[in-house]
Amino acid sequence: MALGRHLSLRGLCVLLLGTVVGGQDLELRLKDGGRRCEGRVEVKHQGEWGTVNSYKWGLEEAAVVCRQLGCGAAVDALQRVHFGSAVGPIWFYAIYCRGTESAITECTSIAVKDYHPESLSHDQDAGVVCSGFMRLADGDRPCSGRVEVHSGEDWTPVSDGNFTFPTAQVICAELGCGKVVSVLGHVPFRESDGRVWAEEFRCKGEEPELWSCPRVPCPGGTCHHSGAVHVVCSEVRLIKNGSSQCEGQVEMNISGRWRALCASHWSLANANVVCRQLGCGVAISTPRGPHSVEGSDQISTVRFHCSGVESFLWSCPVTALGGPDCSHGNMASVICSGNQTQVLPQCNDSMSERAGSVASEESAPYCSDSRQLRLVDGDSPCACAGRVEILDQGSWGTICDDGWDLDDARVVCRQLGCGEALNATGSAHFGAGSGPIWLDDLNCTGNESHVWKCPSRGWGRHDCRHKQDAGVICSEFLALRMVSEDQQCAGWLEVFYNGTWGSVCRSPMEDITVSIICSQLGCGDIGSLNSSVALREGFRPRWVDGIRCQNTDTSLWQCPSDHWNYTSCSPKEEAYISCAGSRQLRLVDGGGPCAGRVEILDQGSWGTICDDGWDLDDARVVCRQLGCGGALSALQFAELGPGSGPIWLDELNCGGKESHVWRCPSQGWGRHDCGHAEDAGIVCSGFVRLAGGEGPCSGRVEVYSGEDWTPVSDGNFTFPTAQVICAELRCGKAVSVLGHVPFRESDGRVWAEEFRCEGEEPKLWSCPRVPCPGGTCHHSGAAQVVCSVYAEVRLMTNGSSQCEGQVEVNISGRWRALCASHWSLANANVVCRQLSCGVAISTPRGPRFVEGGDQISTVRFHCSGAESFLWTCPVTALGGLDCSHDNTASVICSGNQTQALPQCNDSLSEPAGSAASEESAPYCSDSRQLRLVDGGGPCAGRVEILDQGSWGTICDDGWDLDDARVVCRQLGCGEALNATRSAQFGAGSGPIWLDDLNCTGNESHVWKCPSRGWGRHDCRHKEDAGVICSEFLALRMVSEDQECTGWLEVFYNGTWGSVCRSPMEDITVSMICRQLGCGDSGSLNSSVGLREGSRPHWVDGIQCRKTDTSLWQCPSDPWNYNSCSPKEEAYISCAGRRPKSCPAAAPCTDREKLRLRGGDSECSGRVEVWHSGSWGTVCDDSWSLAEAEVVCQQLGCGQALEAVRAATFGPGNGSIWLDGVQCRGRESSLWDCAAEPWGQSDCKHEEDAGVRCSGARTTLPLNTAGTRTTSKPLPGIFSLPGVLCLILGSLLFLVLVILVTHLLRWRAERRGDLSALSSYEDALAEAVYEELDYLVTQKEGLLGIPGFLSDGEDNDSRSAPEAPDQRTDAPGEDYDDAEEVPVPGAPPASQGSKEEVLPEKEYGMRSSQTRSSLNVSREEVNPGEGEESPWLLQGDKGDPEYDDVELSVQGTSTVTFW
Repeated sequence: MALGRHLSLRGLCVLLLGTVVGGQDLELRLKDGGRRCEGRVEVKHQGEWGTVNSYKWGLEEAAVVCRQLGCGAAVDALQRVHFGSAVGPIWFYAIYCRGTESAITECTSIAVKDYHPESLSHDQDAGVVCSGFMRLADGDRPCSGRVEVHSGEDWTPVSDGNFTFPTAQVICAELGCGKVVSVLGHVPFRESDGRVWAEEFRCKGEEPELWSCPRVPCPGGTCHHSGAVHVVCSEVRLIKNGSSQCEGQVEMNISGRWRALCASHWSLANANVVCRQLGCGVAISTPRGPHSVEGSDQISTVRFHCSGVESFLWSCPVTALGGPDCSHGNMASVICSGNQTQVLPQCNDSMSERAGSVASEESAPYCSDSRQLRLVDGDSPCACAGRVEILDQGSWGTICDDGWDLDDARVVCRQLGCGEALNATGSAHFGAGSGPIWLDDLNCTGNESHVWKCPSRGWGRHDCRHKQDAGVICSEFLALRMVSEDQQCAGWLEVFYNGTWGSVCRSPMEDITVSIICSQLGCGDIGSLNSSVALREGFRPRWVDGIRCQNTDTSLWQCPSDHWNYTSCSPKEEAYISCAGSRQLRLVDGGGPCAGRVEILDQGSWGTICDDGWDLDDARVVCRQLGCGGALSALQFAELGPGSGPIWLDELNCGGKESHVWRCPSQGWGRHDCGHAEDAGIVCSGFVRLAGGEGPCSGRVEVYSGEDWTPVSDGNFTFPTAQVICAELRCGKAVSVLGHVPFRESDGRVWAEEFRCEGEEPKLWSCPRVPCPGGTCHHSGAAQVVCSVYAEVRLMTNGSSQCEGQVEVNISGRWRALCASHWSLANANVVCRQLSCGVAISTPRGPRFVEGGDQISTVRFHCSGAESFLWTCPVTALGGLDCSHDNTASVICSGNQTQALPQCNDSLSEPAGSAASEESAPYCSDSRQLRLVDGGGPCAGRVEILDQGSWGTICDDGWDLDDARVVCRQLGCGEALNATRSAQFGAGSGPIWLDDLNCTGNESHVWKCPSRGWGRHDCRHKEDAGVICSEFLALRMVSEDQECTGWLEVFYNGTWGSVCRSPMEDITVSMICRQLGCGDSGSLNSSVGLREGSRPHWVDGIQCRKTDTSLWQCPSDPWNYNSCSPKEEAYISCAGRRPKSCPAAAPCTDREKLRLRGGDSECSGRVEVWHSGSWGTVCDDSWSLAEAEVVCQQLGCGQALEAVRAATFGPGNGSIWLDGVQCRGRESSLWDCAAEPWGQSDCKHEEDAGVRCSGARTTLPLNTAGTRTTSKPLPGIFSLPGVLCLILGSLLFLVLVILVTHLLRWRAERRGDLSALSSYEDALAEAVYEELDYLVTQKEGLLGIPGFLSDGEDNDSRSAPEAPDQRTDAPGEDYDDAEEVPVPGAPPASQGSKEEVLPEKEYGMRSSQTRSSLNVSREEVNPGEGEESPWLLQGDKGDPEYDDVELSVQGTSTVTFW
């Protein structure tokens, strides 16, 4: 025998021995497996068949057997007499293959002899399961698809060139799929592989399998084709008087035998599919009775559940299990139109069928109504239970439950071929649907052919919501379970039928049936019947016997059996099944269900796996078996702690594709030389995750396919499924399930199964799953789930939950009372709404509702009052006050969920000093909401109120701490620390709702304080009010040279203080780093020395959870000035550490990121800028006086005298950060100018730019926060030389006017018109002198402004307020503190007699001039992205800057100076 590859000497000797002794090559076969390519391995030696011992028997050996027999790939290598015990010799003690050999004789083995007399028994006979030589792939069922054959290495498609119909007949017969329906060509090959099988099959049609057919090589080794070949098997016919035509009894070829179908579940929709499949047009009727009955007694109780639009009968959902006892007078028949092009008659929606028309289903033709009916979310394999939905006009809609009863349900069940109606459910029993509600007030008699033909209110007319969606449970609804006290995958088998659970009988129940049962229950692929268990106690139906599954069946429901019968067998014949899954696998001590030490339960004991040879291939098997996605890491040396008990496996050598880890080759079960210090562990990716949300506990549902993460569609996604996901991810409970979420742009794939969780499963992997119809899940997007640890709330009084009492929240499985210190009426109203208890009447405080428990939580909610659930409100858990039992939050609700809220009264404020107003005032129907914005958190910022759909602000006139107290308390933000003014948090937009507020501090709502009136004001948004409350929190790291490493500090109660490091686990450190933008991980550093100085040690005991999205949501000990000792302050190093973004203490201004070097003064030199942690230069390309002007002004160095180029001040070093800078000259910062991207330059340091400025740089004083305040001088002509030039120019203009006057006088004298001249001259002189006087006055005023022409500290003083009658209405937002003043002689803008007055300026100057217009606008500087709010670190804002000065004079156009 020729060998195709190198063999070891030992293997060669074995092969030669086999050849010599046997006189021929060893023959091989598989026995007792039910088909040619599976069974017990037997070898023929010396003319006698014998077996192979399974010692070291694995997939490598099985692969060689399958290849030698032409049976495709090895699916499983079986031990322990899986296919029964043999008799006769045991020829091989052990065989060792690499998996690449072409025959078993090429493998290494001990001498071939009979080992049976040497104490080996047939209990260890080896077996294999092969894939088979041929398959139909990528079809919509096992009996259709692209023809592929196994080459010994991979599946290869067969070309459509010269492919014959007899060959297809052999394929269908081999697969047990009946006869050929069609053979199609031009099918695209798989994208991943362009290979084609290099032989043509020449079957005659009678061969038992494709392997037996003659084959010829394709000419030239290449098969000509236009694509792969696609085969569709199965057959149906209509028989009348012995001939097949377009009417008659319906018969199907089932496993080679023609069987009539029973009419008990036969519908007109099924009939229409048969007519279409046979090319016989459409179904006219489905007559019943004996008139079409043939003599055969072969009647099948297979039930089809077609919608009527399928192309083939086998495309419909099918149920074969059980079924009614069918007589010859109750067989299905069809009369087709006989014309395949006939147009279906039009359905009539306006007419319902006659009441009592029993024969309507038989006589009414299947009309052109495109409507379809289905039941969803009922966890039914044949869709015979669930919410009733109808497809019309492209949309699935529901039926309202008004008047919904069993008569209506009967029509639905019969229309779907689902038997009798058992229950008509209402109130969205199967979950609320979506889309239209098509029918309401349905009143069926029970005999109609279609549910939409029943009398109703009218199509699409209703007064319902989806919480009233109707559902049904039909008698054909089936479910399967195992009943056991302590096992999931071993127990008594029960089936749910006709509304009742009953047992299943075990005769004959072959291995394939047991395998399908185990697989359907998620308990592995194999199992066994246990006949040694004692009789089961109790009475129950014994529903079905004689189950005979076939390899084409994909679930137990498709398996033929005896008829349903209440007593199908005796009690001693009830089936008790033990699946391979009864040996259980788990991961422990890894922090989750998909990471940990690997442990196996066997014989009642949990044991471990030794790490000898442990690698990612072994880990992949464990992860896949547990439904935990892909393997990320294979851990050794008891990295997750040592286990206890037995060590079940050692020297594991998985290929990575085994279905169970104990099926991998190993040293043997329970055999090892290890200790628990070598226990193996793994980290898996997990089977499910929530992606694209705010954290790991909210987002798009994605599952791991084994290769990548795939989103789950929102079609038929249920709330119980969401509950399982949240529990598995340790994210609390599901609070929201959303659809219509866009899929990832990079991938349009969708998970091809629907999950049918009940809500109690431990993991999503354990939930029942059903393939989406046709392999495609209908959806409007991905499913999104939101989980929360605050999902449940209740009100408790005297131990009972009702609509008043102490507020308690279920946090991590424990009910905790809430502290009243930050509890607001807005929070209370949300609780009442969530509990359907109406509205909040009051929030009493004190011990009257206090329960005996000591579980009090200091979690603070910040609701606006309009939320539907408490968990949707912003929440703070960090810190909190120490709360006593007499200070727990309580609520009294109205108890009537439909009660109308009392109307709020805007005209009356609350009585001053009403301290109890918050507790006693009901939450009224005022739709207003309150918020704080642009402050870095919910408890600091600009005050804004929502009213009439618009967010507006509050003016700061009279704004003080009493007003701020009301705002902070209303938002549940603690005490007021600061009442900010002058738009410290930036100017808002929209209306200004309140002005001249005068709160006492005790009001329940800020809009109940005395004020000028709602919407009445004389302010602009530069006067917007803000607050800083004690609950405002901020976070930072303090370090000299790093942004992401340093001492951790939190800002609380107006002061920065340190954070204590006990216990602070990894998840807490990761949360901190992520919140600071410093990566996703970090570590505590306990080796740094003690920190100098004293400060508060604000908080300790921080314990973040997976559900938390920021540090503020993490529970901790209460706030305490001395929470820990100085040596326990937390110093954290984050993985994303980077240099500081500022050369000095962060944050910094643009001025501190700019410097001059190499010059002869502070205001001349080479321009250098700070970026990405280092100083660099600016290239002189396009460098001009405009750019130099911006640099000089930014540095406070006066005007630019010269723009220096060509490294005049010497070349710099490091990076050249900027190139191609182009300024206009009036920008406030070089960063505002256009330039090339940072660091992109084609220059050298010989081209470094510099500047010479006119002035010397002044030093700015430090404010309370330790940073410099800045005030830029007014640009343009308002430097001292500019003002002098303006005055001299005006004098010159005056001289010119005098000369012109004299000239005009001389001319007038000559004309003798002296009187007219005198009048004109007086008017002109007056105008000129007043203009000059105005300019001089302005010069004096500007020179007296603090900070003008200098970089000194800004002055924030105001002049005295005017009398009320002098105030004017504010102009539009396009103008800031400016009014157009009329010039004498110009047309008046208004006919009023009052003189218009300019509003007061920030710098304390007012103008009442009437001949010019001074328009000053301020420029607002926003903090850079990622920096902390300037108000927090720099104290109050300095004065605004002024530019855009406009001067209007009669007879000239407006001139703007900068």
